[in-house]
Amino acid sequence: MLGDGIEMRLLSFFCFFFTLCAVHAAASGIVSETAESIRYRQPDGLEVTLPKHPKRVVVGYGSLVPVWYCAGGTAVAIPEVQSKSALPEAARGLPTVGTFSTLNTEKVLELRPDLVVLINKLNSHLRLRELLTAMKIPAFTVKYDNYRDFEALTDLFRRLNNTDPARCAAARQVTDSVNRIVAQAGQYPAPRFTTVFAQAAGFRAETDLANTSCMLSMLGGKNTVPPSDGLRTGFSIEQLLLDNPDVIFVVMMGNNKALEKKFRHEIMSQKAWRELDAHRTGRVHFLPSDLYLYLAGPRFPEAFLHLAQLLYPGREFAR
Repeated sequence: MLGDGIEMRLLSFFCFFFTLCAVHAAASGIVSETAESIRYRQPDGLEVTLPKHPKRVVVGYGSLVPVWYCAGGTAVAIPEVQSKSALPEAARGLPTVGTFSTLNTEKVLELRPDLVVLINKLNSHLRLRELLTAMKIPAFTVKYDNYRDFEALTDLFRRLNNTDPARCAAARQVTDSVNRIVAQAGQYPAPRFTTVFAQAAGFRAETDLANTSCMLSMLGGKNTVPPSDGLRTGFSIEQLLLDNPDVIFVVMMGNNKALEKKFRHEIMSQKAWRELDAHRTGRVHFLPSDLYLYLAGPRFPEAFLHLAQLLYPGREFAR
């Protein structure tokens, strides 16, 4: 009898374990749709019913704002952003509800939103989603790490806003233009690159899951940083010397001038830096935040074109 009890408990455990794994393994996306709502599976596996035709939307992450507007949506508030040039013109004068990492819950509630759009990679957004859900305010999280997420997000947002596909020509133009640039880049020998993410706390190296490295890899570049589950990994001058990339890109989060100065002082001033091929050939590039810190949304063709010209200097690309 004791053995039977143990077997039952083990069976229950494994059933629970594999069910949990299946939930987390399931891709996020639209589960079902009616004229009035969408059943959506979020990146963490939780499903939520979202109302169509929302009128008072709070978009809680800066890079999501251009995608929401590209899909025919409007908003009543957004987070503070480092550069308003990254936003659609119609969103630049909107009220803000704190920073993207620390949204002000009181300000969000004061706006009486009928939908709140959040990002999956921030714990503060997950906590806010839980609070809003408990208050019967529709809120959901999405994954938006790189260009590859753009098309699926545009489709979801278009459906939520009940925007006719014919009116989403801007989104189609983005993907068509990017595809043309990528196809042109594919005919050239692939350079090796390293992307460094710079912030006040220090420097990290980007994997292909991070947006800039994702774009560079799509353009045919070979990332010296090995694949991993995360967007970024450790960075050191020693590893950079071992990898010796053809091109080095630096993406900055914060005060760009101060961060460029920090990188030049702490990394580029080292004697070993002079041994790098990218230094000798002048192929170290500090990238503008409005195209590469924030995901570019409708400006993705501009971002891809800029990177293609840096990866393949002297080559011409048509959008």
